[in-house]
Amino acid sequence: MRKLSAGIDIGSTTTKITITDEQTEKILYSDYKRHHASQLLSVIKAVDEAAANFPDEYVKLAFTGSGAKAVAEGLKAPFIQEVVANSIALQKLYKNVGTAIELGGQDAKMIFFRKDSKGSLSVADMRMNGSCAGGTGAFIDEMASVLKIDVEDFNDTAKKGTTVYDISGRCGVYAKTDIQPLLNRGVPKPDLALSAFHAVAKQTIGGLAQGLDIKPPVAFEGGPLTFNPVLIDVFAQRLNLSAEDILIPPHAETMVSYGAALSLKTMFKDDKGEYLTFGQWHKKLSQVHITHEEGKSAKPFFETEEEKEEFYKRHKKAELSAPIVCPNETIRVYLGIDSGSTTTKFVLIDEEENIIDSFYASNSGDPLFVAKNALIEMRNRWKEKGVNIDVIAAGTTGYGEQLFARAFGADYHVVETVAHCRAAEKYIKNASFILDIGGQDMKAIWLDNGIITNIVVNEACSSGCGSFLENFASSLNIPAPKIAEAAFNSKNPAVLGSRCTVFMNSSIVTEQRNGKQPDDIMAGLCRSIIENVFTKVIRISNTASLGDNIVVQGGTFQNDAVLRAMEQYLGKNVIRAPYPGIMGAIGAALLTKENLQEGRQSSFIGLDNMESFSYKQEANVPCPFCMNHCQRSVMRFSNGSAWVTNNRCERGEILDTENIKEALAKAPKKAPDCFKLREELLFKNYKIPENVQKRNIKIGLPRVLFFWDTMPFWNTFFRSLGFDVCISSPSSHKLFEKGLYAVTSDTVCFPAKLVHGHIRDLAEKKVDRIFMPSISTLKSENSEKTSEWMCAVVKGYPLVIKNSDNPEKNFGIPFDSPLFFWFEDEDRKKQIVSFMKETYGIEKNEVLKAIEYGDKAEKLFHNTLLEEGDKIIADVNKNHKYAVILASRPYQNDSLVNHHLPEMFTSMGIPVLTVDSIRGTEKEDLSKSRIDIVNNFHARMLSTALIAAKNPNLEYVQIVSFGCGHDAYLSDEIIRIMKETAEKTPLVLKLDESEIQGPLRIRVRSFTETVEMKRRKNSLHSFKPLTDPYKRKFTKEDKEERIVLIPNTSHAFSRIMSAAMKTQGLKAVSMDIGREEAIRLGKKYVHNDICFPAQIVIGEALAELESGKYKGKKVAIATGKYIGDCRLTHYGALLRKALDDAGYADIPIVTNDDEDYHNLHPGFKLNLMASMNIAYAMPMIDILEELLRKIRPYELEKGSSDKAFDKAVTCLTEGIEKGGVPGLAKGFKKAIEIMKNIKYDRSNPRPTVLIVGEYLLNFHPGANHDIELFLEKNGFEIIEARMSDVIQKSYFALDMQIREYKLKRPLKKKLWYRLADGLFDGAHNLADKIAKAHPLYDTPACRLPDLVKASDPIIHHTFDAGEGVLIPGEILHHAARGCKHFVILQPFGCLPNHVVGRGITKKLKELYPDVQILPLDYDPDVSFANIENRLQMLIMDIKNK
Repeated sequence: MRKLSAGIDIGSTTTKITITDEQTEKILYSDYKRHHASQLLSVIKAVDEAAANFPDEYVKLAFTGSGAKAVAEGLKAPFIQEVVANSIALQKLYKNVGTAIELGGQDAKMIFFRKDSKGSLSVADMRMNGSCAGGTGAFIDEMASVLKIDVEDFNDTAKKGTTVYDISGRCGVYAKTDIQPLLNRGVPKPDLALSAFHAVAKQTIGGLAQGLDIKPPVAFEGGPLTFNPVLIDVFAQRLNLSAEDILIPPHAETMVSYGAALSLKTMFKDDKGEYLTFGQWHKKLSQVHITHEEGKSAKPFFETEEEKEEFYKRHKKAELSAPIVCPNETIRVYLGIDSGSTTTKFVLIDEEENIIDSFYASNSGDPLFVAKNALIEMRNRWKEKGVNIDVIAAGTTGYGEQLFARAFGADYHVVETVAHCRAAEKYIKNASFILDIGGQDMKAIWLDNGIITNIVVNEACSSGCGSFLENFASSLNIPAPKIAEAAFNSKNPAVLGSRCTVFMNSSIVTEQRNGKQPDDIMAGLCRSIIENVFTKVIRISNTASLGDNIVVQGGTFQNDAVLRAMEQYLGKNVIRAPYPGIMGAIGAALLTKENLQEGRQSSFIGLDNMESFSYKQEANVPCPFCMNHCQRSVMRFSNGSAWVTNNRCERGEILDTENIKEALAKAPKKAPDCFKLREELLFKNYKIPENVQKRNIKIGLPRVLFFWDTMPFWNTFFRSLGFDVCISSPSSHKLFEKGLYAVTSDTVCFPAKLVHGHIRDLAEKKVDRIFMPSISTLKSENSEKTSEWMCAVVKGYPLVIKNSDNPEKNFGIPFDSPLFFWFEDEDRKKQIVSFMKETYGIEKNEVLKAIEYGDKAEKLFHNTLLEEGDKIIADVNKNHKYAVILASRPYQNDSLVNHHLPEMFTSMGIPVLTVDSIRGTEKEDLSKSRIDIVNNFHARMLSTALIAAKNPNLEYVQIVSFGCGHDAYLSDEIIRIMKETAEKTPLVLKLDESEIQGPLRIRVRSFTETVEMKRRKNSLHSFKPLTDPYKRKFTKEDKEERIVLIPNTSHAFSRIMSAAMKTQGLKAVSMDIGREEAIRLGKKYVHNDICFPAQIVIGEALAELESGKYKGKKVAIATGKYIGDCRLTHYGALLRKALDDAGYADIPIVTNDDEDYHNLHPGFKLNLMASMNIAYAMPMIDILEELLRKIRPYELEKGSSDKAFDKAVTCLTEGIEKGGVPGLAKGFKKAIEIMKNIKYDRSNPRPTVLIVGEYLLNFHPGANHDIELFLEKNGFEIIEARMSDVIQKSYFALDMQIREYKLKRPLKKKLWYRLADGLFDGAHNLADKIAKAHPLYDTPACRLPDLVKASDPIIHHTFDAGEGVLIPGEILHHAARGCKHFVILQPFGCLPNHVVGRGITKKLKELYPDVQILPLDYDPDVSFANIENRLQMLIMDIKNK
């Protein structure tokens, strides 16, 4: 009798089964069904259906998929990671496949194949998405929901599309924000469906390829690709695939389950698993009890029924009662229309401002149609009562403010924030704060005596809005009106955090696996909305700033559970507006009444003309006025007016093509624009010497990053030497997408992603060489001497290009990327001269002359810009108007990056200044800044913030790029400076590659309305100088009285720091390892764009304080500190802000910084002896941890290794406290003896895995979710990077820079770097000498200089950013010694890791093709289930060998 093999794939949204004949491996049966989160039940059903087809045959099972591991373990059946299963199936089906792309419900994978030396197909690399479900089946489901198309019809709809619009594929909520305005303005659904497929392809290619080549033929698999063949066509178009390059496997939707079935004869051929009938498997499955990790539960919304009744009584909803009318009566009213992102609302108010009627409904993608019919229905309803409605005037607001104003001939239109504020003022006097949450937007408004003082509108992301809640309710089969009831019924609400929609999907699936019911999930979602508001949008941790009269409104607050969640989060009662869903419409009506000029005839078309009102939509109307050729959408109305969208400037609104000149002449003139002038000045040709001899070399300069500040110099410099200079084309979406697949890190900022497209543009221009230097340091141009570092991404991106996208390899074009350190002008000249001599053989005198001309060009560029700035400021001062300083980094001058933001201001008559068009920035005193100034670009922004604060005619707007870690702390400091000195509030705008013109305009207009309101009411404040931001100092008295709490990097290091500080008389205590509570508090009190390590370190301190352990005791908090480009530089500032906001303003801070520039701790300075104790202890910790990792997997008594290690560390701490370095040496000898006494058996060595990356994540088990123990449990022996190397690396790099580049540096610094380097050498010598006594320390660790110099071909050993050369150095060192598996841990958005982590993996794989390198992103909300699924790829790799 034949035997069967069955693979069952339990994915995030579906369960698949494939049954094969064990001998022939032929597919006999397959099935694919959604499991609706009932994963085990879906497996039982799949087995039952298989039993009907194979009732008596015996079958062996293998499981795969993100939800399968627990089921497999319950049955003791084989489990295979899905990417590995997929690769087995592909290798079975095809002899030649280059790449496989598989899309699932929430997963996206890419497998890269290569031919081995025997010509056999083998897996070269595998990539899998992180916890984000952007660009997957879940994304397509969401798009179908927005477009109101059945998922089954989505492909056929997209097939009819003809035009592609730019839609974000990074996540569903961004895409919604892109799609909804397009839908509202009449773009055909087929075009939007097709655009959604392009978004999926773009996200998959950009997010998963990460610099690896997608080689044909390409196999397309998974449900979304199987059921959407148009999506495959889109991929083929973007990847330039021919028909022969496309592989569509039979049963592509069940390929992974097929691979699992095949694995029973390959990977698990020695497994003695059971053969049972499907009926018998059913019985076994019915007995499986999956013990999940207990899901975290919050308290219910109400403790008692009385509490619930009090809440309902307090928030009794106002009823709209119809007025008493008489037949033949005429009611004169004002009409207010609020056309929102997802709903359309209107109200009628009479002349006494009573609400006569109202309407609220979904706009169904056609808000004009909905509003027209509703107005007709409302008019007819009143007519039936014999009442005539006479509209005196009409006003509009919301997303569709302009659309409705043009269509209906409105008399007044107003930005929605002002409308909401006016409505709140009508019903709630003295409101201090208004929070309005709509379908896809939220607005936070601060007021002071009726004057708006600040407005924050959510960025492009609509996470945490009404649509967020309704979509999840729908997936849980809970009707929208029943959401609050379900949430209130929950006894164990889930804790879901503040994640965005697509991240939340994976959290919900995890919680459902952990036993949470739909009511529990709904309760958690209602709370997550509010948490999202405060941690992601408003970003305030001290809620006292909201005042006492907090008002909530918007459709989302009609939901009682969201309202209750808000009160519980704040710990105080709030006021719900009486008509929360229609407040915008009320505000529009009120403002229309107030602004209607007496005697003016209304322009409103009238209710009686609604039947005849019509409109015609035209999509993709090309604009003829510039090279952008915007594909405009035009709506023409029966009243003769028109509305144009999708244009980037006001010229695009001109439709009269026969009289273009006249129309252009009538267009209002824009105000001066320094951004436009700056771009013109940057890329013009400046004077060069006469009769320069041509070299016939065409050198390409990409229009990216640092060149946006120095192009006049480099362009003139090379032209002065006879080179033909070719600058890449201006940025465009087309140019960006050309290089998208080569982007190595999908979370790096947009300006960096653009580099790859510009490199390809230069290749198309046939340049001979491309020049892009890596400039690591620059001379400070301001009052702070530390302002000499360059952003890790800016200085490191030439290294990313060299290692992962090398033009010489790709296009045969040499890529010149010299590494420069320019602390002084002398360094700059010397290094340029040296480079030009070595590369081109050009003599010193020629180079110096070219530098001179380049400097003159650069100076002229800056002076011309300053002169224009002087004129603008003089003009606004003279005319009592105002200009905007649009603060940005130089490369945000790129109009694709800034989304033509300057033109939004200049078209309103507001002049725009750049930070380098303002004179005197270099003289501003920045010493009272809370943060250290480590970057010239930061200094420019902070200096101009002070200048704007001093001048009543200057306002401030900052551009922030998504993923820019520096801006997280910089924006907070700019806000603090302007608030403290002048009561001004800057506008901070976060931008990325998504087109967000609509939401951007709302934010800009809200800001300008607020500014003008203040100016009209003359509420400007005089300038007050900055005060010391660190008022609470750590004094000598504190040294005697206070316990100093030491945070953890590793717990062992924390204990060593405590011991070293005790030698200076501090009462130092090592904190407990922070876990969930530390992460929660860190997220609450630290800006969410700050890296995860900062959040957990600060959260750890707050958790200790909140624990009550130190109640009644005086404490201080210690934190690490250094000066450089890592955010560790600002831990003191971040900790101070968090302590102040959390109510611990009296707790002082201690750091290891001996300079203590901000005078945080005058009562303490880490002395040389304590530093020596730490330096000598660190190699000893590293050795003890190395021994622990070599022993623990093989220990004969469970737990004995950890106990011994703890005792060993105690020997070190006691040694330091009793006898300094000599005592430490004695203690280390005892420690080695303790480690020798552990019983272990290493006769069967395990495969090794090296963990590298950001060092706190490496060593902090609470931050990395105990990754070491997980990998050990699954068969690995761990190798860790050495912490002593992390600390020594910075001193070594600075020492080598000085010595190898002959840098001009102060003698004190030169001596200190040399001494520090020597100190570590001495420490290693001592530690190695003692550790040799242990049999497992037979080979001393590789010393740092040898380790990092070996990585010179990838990253030069003098490059210093984050962990810098340590990551490639460690990987190369251990790969050469046989290690095959590497995990790079990096905080989500860690800037250096874009360069030294993801940026080098391609090069490392070229050197060692057989190794597995897995980068893992961590953030406060990352679920270990997602991390585990990705780690399974490594675990399976062991089993496959």
